[in-house]
Amino acid sequence: MKPKNKKELREKEIRRIRKKLDELFVKKSKLKLIKLDEPYRHGWFKELIITNDIDKYANKEYVKEVYRLVEKKVWAKTKEEAERKWQYQISKYLINKEIPTINRKQFNKLSIEAQKLCVPFQYYTKRRRLRTRYYLKIPKGAYKIKFTRAYVTHTRNINPELQKEIAFLYKKMERKGYYDVEKKLFGLKSDWLSFRESRQQAKAKAKVRKLKYIRIEDFIKEAC
Repeated sequence: MKPKNKKELREKEIRRIRKKLDELFVKKSKLKLIKLDEPYRHGWFKELIITNDIDKYANKEYVKEVYRLVEKKVWAKTKEEAERKWQYQISKYLINKEIPTINRKQFNKLSIEAQKLCVPFQYYTKRRRLRTRYYLKIPKGAYKIKFTRAYVTHTRNINPELQKEIAFLYKKMERKGYYDVEKKLFGLKSDWLSFRESRQQAKAKAKVRKLKYIRIEDFIKEAC
């Protein structure tokens, strides 16, 4: 039987390395976050908060249901920046000066009674396409908008052995002749490795970023 040439062997190994990297990136994305013993300050966020006065209203359950869906907070390093982000967020559709609106997909997730708290309106996108959103009829006495200090409560877990194995596979892909074979084999996907890693890093950063929005009181309760 005629032995395979170098090109075929390299193509086979490139596919095997890619498959292995996929597995390693999945493992990396599943690493649990580490809770810090002492949270530290990290900016501010401005948020829409439901107050205790909500108990006075007969439809409080439906108000809370709507509240869970609405985008109710923005984070920034300073109060001024948080205010600018908040104003930008609520001015996108120029309907409600205080409460962010929801889209049709979010609206469809609500119960029938909760949908009665939503008022539809239409607007044009930058591409002049007509879209529908909903502003919310939340009683004024049932909410307030305020600035709250943000804290970092968790950090990313790093597995040295996992990082070492990923780096080793990267080095194998950089050997002479392998890059050219991969580029010819996959065309525009030749930069797949850097794209794949950056996407996983972005997901991990997003998880940590969400933890900025945890109130310090909630963190202390969870730790107790």
